[in-house]
Amino acid sequence: MESCGISTACFYPTETTKAVELLGSIHQGNAEFFLNTFSELEPEYLYQLKEKAELHHLSAVSVHPFTGCVEPLLFFSDYATRLQDGILLYRKFFEACRILQSPLLVFHGDTRYKQIDMKLYAQRFHLLATIAFEEYGIILAQENVERCCCGLPENIRMLREYTNDKVQFVLDLKQARRAKVSPWEMIEAMGEENICHLHLSDYSPTCDCLPPGEGMFDFSQLWQCLRANERNITSVIELYHNNFAHPQQLKQGAVTIDHIAKTISKEELHHEVPILQRGGIQSN
Repeated sequence: MESCGISTACFYPTETTKAVELLGSIHQGNAEFFLNTFSELEPEYLYQLKEKAELHHLSAVSVHPFTGCVEPLLFFSDYATRLQDGILLYRKFFEACRILQSPLLVFHGDTRYKQIDMKLYAQRFHLLATIAFEEYGIILAQENVERCCCGLPENIRMLREYTNDKVQFVLDLKQARRAKVSPWEMIEAMGEENICHLHLSDYSPTCDCLPPGEGMFDFSQLWQCLRANERNITSVIELYHNNFAHPQQLKQGAVTIDHIAKTISKEELHHEVPILQRGGIQSN
């Protein structure tokens, strides 16, 4: 398991290069870069962003596109030309990943508020994911977003079925909470072996999105359930700017996650930590 990173999305609406500078002032290591507008897809901007990231010792483990809200229109309508234009647009994101040396692009997908043909969904997703991997060496990873069809475990299961389980996922804890889905049920639906990236957050009875360590969520249980120390899963803290008062809370959240991972790793050296059985996992 790699060390926990932080997403520049936490600082929105700060412009992305400035968000990288702000992030670099509190954190070194892994990061998610959230690209916020079309001009940020231009090579000149991306190379400037990469230079700033290197200056601040930040490494991109994921890129998040600002176009998630229009993915239903681009990729899941009946208008064939729009699909082709959507692929052309996402080639720019794949190239952005290549320039920033990010292995992964996050994908939201179609809305859940219409009749969804998951077989067609899987075909469109697989087409885009194949282009990403075969032509750019990038993983297109499906995220569980509350407002999207893959915020529901039953649709995640169908996506796996219709792609012959050739799909990788981003598990977002706050999105699972907002969909009123247990994270353990979402892990079971995705298949722990298919989860390659985590968007981490904590929660309390009064707030569903907090820095890790400031709430009630059992991250030790999550690490054991995912066998995270045995696998190459990346993780970032991804909050909204009103979910913390000071950037140091993000830094402390990443320190908390890394401490939990190291503690579990030491325990595993002394005795075998049992893998949690899906039927025995209880939701917080």
